[in-house]
Amino acid sequence: MECWNSPQALGVIAVDVLRNDFHQPIKNGKCDRGNIEDAILEGVYSGELQAMNQADVKFVCDLIDDIIQSYTPKKKVK
Repeated sequence: MECWNSPQALGVIAVDVLRNDFHQPIKNGKCDRGNIEDAILEGVYSGELQAMNQADVKFVCDLIDDIIQSYTPKKKVK
């Protein structure tokens, strides 16, 4: 199976995952990769998404984790 080879296309998938809360619940500042993998698999089976390899799914999950970290308030040290 080929890789999508387009960070832009995978970015669109990441935004869709966030919009539909497939990344929830967030635990320890990380997305729920199992829920994301299930949602992507469902999208592939329904024909809404092209097949993708595990590296593509990992890229999407890592991107979402980066977004979560960017929007998580930093704890202030006293």
